[in-house]
Amino acid sequence: MSKKAEKIYTPKIVAFLCTWCSYAGADLAGTGRNQYPPNIRVIRIPCSGRINPVYIIKALLEGADGVMVSGCHPGDCHYLVGNYYARRRFVVLKKLLTTAGFDPDKVHFTWVSASEGARFADVVREVTEKVSALGISMETTAAMTEKDSSVTEFPHKNRRRDDSAVFQEQQEELIALCKKLLEDETVSRIIGFQQGGEMGMSLPCIIEAPGEADKLVWNERCVPNLSGYLSELSEKDGKTAIVAKPCDARAVVNLIKENQLKRDDVYIIGLGCNGMVNNNGELLHGCLDCSVHVPPVYDVYIGDEDGSYGTLTTGDEDGSYDSLTTPPTKVGTPPLEGNSLCQGGRPSFTQERFADEMSKCILCFSCRQSCYGCYCKTCFMERGEPDWQTASPDMGAKMLYHLGRAMHLSGRCVGCGACENACASGVDIRYLIHEVKQFIEQTYDYKTGMDLETEPAMLIYKADDPEIGFLELR
Repeated sequence: MSKKAEKIYTPKIVAFLCTWCSYAGADLAGTGRNQYPPNIRVIRIPCSGRINPVYIIKALLEGADGVMVSGCHPGDCHYLVGNYYARRRFVVLKKLLTTAGFDPDKVHFTWVSASEGARFADVVREVTEKVSALGISMETTAAMTEKDSSVTEFPHKNRRRDDSAVFQEQQEELIALCKKLLEDETVSRIIGFQQGGEMGMSLPCIIEAPGEADKLVWNERCVPNLSGYLSELSEKDGKTAIVAKPCDARAVVNLIKENQLKRDDVYIIGLGCNGMVNNNGELLHGCLDCSVHVPPVYDVYIGDEDGSYGTLTTGDEDGSYDSLTTPPTKVGTPPLEGNSLCQGGRPSFTQERFADEMSKCILCFSCRQSCYGCYCKTCFMERGEPDWQTASPDMGAKMLYHLGRAMHLSGRCVGCGACENACASGVDIRYLIHEVKQFIEQTYDYKTGMDLETEPAMLIYKADDPEIGFLELR
């Protein structure tokens, strides 16, 4: 009896090709008889800058074994600078996918001109070989088996506060200031905090009369980011004041730079902050790795300029307490060299970890509703065409939402932790956004919301931007 022929694995690769260069290069490869594997499924696009990263994520989650994106060489774009903008998005997207546990060899970016038919054939062969080597099952890849070797370690894990007196001083000064601002009609309303939340959580409030200022509070439970309320209030007559922690102030700055607010319509009351705590008195995760304790932009500031207001302490075994002076450290994070996004050629994060977090999610969108950066009137998940949301949300829909949102917040997140604080299911999705945030700070030297002059990293480009993670032909 003859043996049954072994089935050959033929990966399906979605290829997004720029119509002016790469698609023309593919056409030249055909007319020039440059043979290449028939694994790619071509989607013709006007420009590489037109590709929404969500399309690439969706392709992977819908079953594509790999994705290839190719456009004009930098400097040769038909639309002049489209590929320059695209390059930064591609680099950040690959970092995000690698952090989520996707093998970096599943997604490839490169440049092919209309005259490079032979190069196009070489690119397709190279991509097909790399994707084929991964196998048909994602569970067999290194991304599923490699342990997470890149974690944030904090030198002080159990902390308690010793700055209630400082909060009280700031609160008294805040109330007096707010009364004066309303009496002098410098502002028409003030967004601040009041008592009344569960387990001691301070709640957002809006006051419009001097007599209401006495209900304002400032304590270690003023957790919510208030900047999200400004968008609607700024449409009303008069200036709106906001009681702003450093992360709130940074969010306001970013909203101004994204033309969601006008600087003249906002009065920023900056307050020094060493971090907020949960109902157990422990620092919130978003505050553990925060290094900004004084608002970078404000109209008036309440606190010590050097950020020395209050003391954070940690308990040692002998009962003594040391001041929080040592910053958190990254352990196992590889340096960003060349085209490497991985450690030792293998991902530092696991898809298993990402899947575990997604299994907790119920798609209630509370993270989106609490985030200052999610100000779109209609979220991409709720648009009819294309229909991103399935009738019965499954694991793929959850992954698409969180990866799409993380990409949307790249270069815009201030690390306030509002998404994590609002999640009732305990989904730790902040680690994705945090890693991308750090990557952008290291790669493009940009920290969100620190000044009003610097343009957001994802809205600009440089001609010599690094092509980290791009395909290098052998």
